[in-house]
Amino acid sequence: MDDTVDTLLRMLPEKEQEMGSESTQLADYLTVLALTLYHESRFPEAESMFMRALNIREKVLAVDHADIGVSLNHLGMVMLAQGHFSSAEPLFKRALTIQERALGFEHISLAAGLNNLAELYRILNRGDQAEKLYRRALTIRERHLGSDHPEVAEVLNNLGLLYYDQGRNADAEPLYRRVLAIQEKYLGKDHPIVATTLSNLAALFTDKDSFDKAEPLHIRALSIRERILSTEHPKVAESLNNLGWLYHQRGNYSRAESMYSRAIQIWERSLGPEHSNVAACLENYADLMRKTDREIDAVALEQRVYVIRRKNSH
Repeated sequence: MDDTVDTLLRMLPEKEQEMGSESTQLADYLTVLALTLYHESRFPEAESMFMRALNIREKVLAVDHADIGVSLNHLGMVMLAQGHFSSAEPLFKRALTIQERALGFEHISLAAGLNNLAELYRILNRGDQAEKLYRRALTIRERHLGSDHPEVAEVLNNLGLLYYDQGRNADAEPLYRRVLAIQEKYLGKDHPIVATTLSNLAALFTDKDSFDKAEPLHIRALSIRERILSTEHPKVAESLNNLGWLYHQRGNYSRAESMYSRAIQIWERSLGPEHSNVAACLENYADLMRKTDREIDAVALEQRVYVIRRKNSH
């Protein structure tokens, strides 16, 4: 995929000359490029390209054109991925308003924006708002796509995450199992998206202290991600952090520490040292330090967590 991104970047000056620097065709090209960067977790570059596409569309299209809503939604996605929550919300809300006005309240294109805004509210612990938006997105996608479509699975998965966050594990588990069945049917058993669902299901078992059920799911997820994405991908760090937490809970501290250490290194390199994922892993690591009688190290890590979260809250 890196070769594809680099090729698209190299072709950009040529495309600007060919299409014109303020054409909707260039905005479309920038959007494809930005989405490719986004899926490679190259978020600052993706943000820049999404912003250029939005600026072009706002100059040449009507103020409430549906494509402006698409650009706003994309920009909100990359803000969300970087933990810039206060920037993401107005982008998602403006996108949804434009698309509702341009397309109507039941159009299939609205589901993506509803799902994204719901995901933001889930992260911000605004569960009631999130659930209503997820339910609306799910209804739209099931009506248009059928009950076992991958885009239906996306919303089911996020609704499962919300229930998990709320401690409603009995509600989350059947959703995750339905998601896994849909994904394995359409994507195969070794797809990175399948790895995410395996991790979510494993987290339920970890919460139930069913470590023997959780561990093979986390290991399978890690194996898929290392093989398909690369050993330095942020999703690999996520799996390492998850396994670290499982070993942490079981009292296998040396194994947990090696997982946390590698996860932090990957996230710092790929997402930056002040990303919310880094803070979450450092918090786990600090607890481990305290449990292994390294109080000074634990306090230092907790101080770093405090600084990161304070900065990200502004």
